[in-house]
Amino acid sequence: MAAACSSGWEALRGDPLTWLLEDNRPNLRWRTLVELVGRPSSSPAVRRARGGSSAAEPVASLIEELHPDGSWATTATQWAPYSGTVWRLVAAARWGADPADPRLHAAAERLLEGTTTDGGFGPRSHRSPSPWRTARAVQALAELGWCRHPRFQEALSWLEEDAVSWGDTVRDRSVTAVATLATLTACSASQRTALRERAVGELVTALADRGSGVTPHLGHPNLGRTDLAEIVWALARERVPLVPEVGTAARRLQNLQLEGGRWRRTAPVPATLPIQPNARPRHGAPSRWITLRAALGILHYAVEAGLPRMFPAKPVA
Repeated sequence: MAAACSSGWEALRGDPLTWLLEDNRPNLRWRTLVELVGRPSSSPAVRRARGGSSAAEPVASLIEELHPDGSWATTATQWAPYSGTVWRLVAAARWGADPADPRLHAAAERLLEGTTTDGGFGPRSHRSPSPWRTARAVQALAELGWCRHPRFQEALSWLEEDAVSWGDTVRDRSVTAVATLATLTACSASQRTALRERAVGELVTALADRGSGVTPHLGHPNLGRTDLAEIVWALARERVPLVPEVGTAARRLQNLQLEGGRWRRTAPVPATLPIQPNARPRHGAPSRWITLRAALGILHYAVEAGLPRMFPAKPVA
C-alpha cells in the first residue's frame, strides 16, 4: 500500500507547472499564476500574460465577432446552445480572456443592462429565469469584474431565495451549485453565507451519490454540465473543509491522473461553440486547463484526505 503524501505535490504523478506556464498560452499562464502559484492579480507577471490573453486561442475565435461597443456580428440569439453570445462570453471567461479587454467590458454591460427577466437570467423574457444559466452567467461576469453591479447582485439574491428551485435534476442543481460557488470565490462574497452553504450542500450531496450524474468524464469549459474536477476545484478554491464525500471525490480524481501530473480531456467541447477547427481542443488528449483545475483541487485536499504518494521517486545517486 502506498504511503500517504506529506505534502500536496506528492499526490501528483509529476510536476505539470512548466507545462502550464508556457509563454505561448498567455490566457492559461495568467490563470495558472493566480490559481496555482498564488501570485496576486496585480503582479507584473500576471498583468503581462493577461494583456495578451484575448488574442490567444480559443478566446480569439470566441470573440472574433464582438464589436467594440459590446454588440455581436452574429444572428445567433443570446442563449442559443452553444453558439449564443452569452455562451461565447461565458466560454471566453473560462478560457482566461483578459478581464480588462474593453470589448468584453462592453459585452458584459450590455448583458447586465439588457436582461429583461426578473431575478435571474433566462433565454426567454416571458418564462421563469433558469438557475443553471444564471449561475454560469454570473460566474463569467464575476471573472470579468462585475461583482458590484446591481443587476449582478439581484441575480445572486434570486439564487439565494429558498423558494427558487435550482433544477429538477441533480445535474442541473450541480451546475448551478458549482458555478455559484465559483462566483462567490471570485467576488469574495463572504456575506452571502446562506448561498454558500446551499451551494456546498448541493455539491456534497451530489458527490455522495455515485449515480447522481457527477461524471468523471472531464471537460473544459463546462457550460451546461459539470464534472468531478470542476466540483473539487470549486470546493478547494472556497476552502470548504474536508468531509468524507470530498475526500472520496479527491481520491477518484487522483486516480484519473496521467503520468507527469496531467489529466486527459474525456468530454468534448460542444460542437456548436464557435471555435476555429485548429483551435478546438482534442478529445482524449491531455488538457492543460483540466490539469490546472484538477491539480488545484488535489493539492488542497491531498494531505488531509490521506491521498497516496504518487510523485516519482528521486533518482538513486
